[in-house]
Amino acid sequence: MVYSALHSYSNSHFFKSLSTFKFMRSQLHLLLLTVTVSLFVSCNRNAVQLNDTNAKGEVPALGNLVFRFSNQLMPDSLLNRWDSVPYIEFEPKITGRFRWEHGDELIFSPSAPLAPATTYKASVGKEVLAFSKFDKVIVKDNLEFYTPDLKLENSNITWVAQDDGNNKAMPQVDLYFNYTVSPAALKDKLEVTVDGEKKDFTVQTISNDKKISIRLLQLKTEDKDYNTVITLGKGLIPDGGKNATKETIEEKFTIPSPYNLTVTNVESKHDGLSATIKVYTSQQVVAESLASFIKFNPITKFGVEVEEDGLLITGDAFNLQNSYELLLAKGLRGKLGGTLKENYSSNIAFGELEPAISFGNS
Repeated sequence: MVYSALHSYSNSHFFKSLSTFKFMRSQLHLLLLTVTVSLFVSCNRNAVQLNDTNAKGEVPALGNLVFRFSNQLMPDSLLNRWDSVPYIEFEPKITGRFRWEHGDELIFSPSAPLAPATTYKASVGKEVLAFSKFDKVIVKDNLEFYTPDLKLENSNITWVAQDDGNNKAMPQVDLYFNYTVSPAALKDKLEVTVDGEKKDFTVQTISNDKKISIRLLQLKTEDKDYNTVITLGKGLIPDGGKNATKETIEEKFTIPSPYNLTVTNVESKHDGLSATIKVYTSQQVVAESLASFIKFNPITKFGVEVEEDGLLITGDAFNLQNSYELLLAKGLRGKLGGTLKENYSSNIAFGELEPAISFGNS
């Protein structure tokens, strides 16, 4: 009986001690949690947060970067002043100046366009806190942004005479990129097939440029259209850029018959004073009586000159707000013997004038 009582007492005492231990441990956890939360809140009371910025994802090559914070950091007396204090640091480095638009809004204006196809990282410096009560900046996400990748924006095909002076024609393909590229680097990545057959080519462009011209070799001239594919392998880097193209670029087009003169594209622009209309043709046109094949509706005075890849129409009588119909009469002749088989028409609209500023003197 005594043993049973002692055993019962021992078990009871053990469970009470265990319960007391568990209670003390839970209280300790609660205390630690309270202290942690208090420290976190205390720290955050002395911290400001970067709420928003356009320095993320793809950004234009030339434009301001804006950083908005959760609290006022700059007094009104120091707003709207440009300075070079490194509030934000960039990698690779970007030269430019800063201005506090509002007490919680900082603007960075690059002094030159950002590098093409390049990824940048930004970090907020302690200088943003110099005039505030805060001692820490919280940035939730990595500040990373990049300029657009290299793109093939357009292409144009023109039959041209060979450089040796004979009348034999060969197609020239002009490739237009959004950035300057190296002709040598392009050549290593370029492949051309015509009607399913790989063709050799020469690169005509000598120096780095946005427009790279190539000429196709050993293409038999026939009165037919040629289905053509240009392929640019991935890994091409623009001049001054860092990021290589990640995907293969493929351009499909038709090379028109050298016995026909066709219009491949029309571009127009207006600078507020005069208009420029570029007409791309499949071969260089004959300058003789050229103006007699061109009309506008409504009738408008213009001048015209021949270029290697078409013709250039200019005039100061074009109204920026009006639209015009460009008419090219059939019979317009090309230097390689092609003719325009049918009348051609295109609507010309100049759109809104882009903002610009100019000074009378330096």
